[in-house]
Amino acid sequence: GLASPSEFRTEPLMGLRFSETFLHDGRATSIEQAINLHGGEGAGSRARFEALKPEDKAALLAFLRML
Repeated sequence: GLASPSEFRTEPLMGLRFSETFLHDGRATSIEQAINLHGGEGAGSRARFEALKPEDKAALLAFLRML
């Protein structure tokens, strides 16, 4: 859980449903927006999310909203 000044600590997903803002600086207002704003090391995950069929993307977002 410790991050150096040049790193960001990834927040745990438990309790995600209670969050109103996302990312280290709170600039995302939805889970999907947070995923879409990822670059760098997160770019691969963003690309895989974007490649999902709409029904699979909806199912994943519904799951994340339950955490």
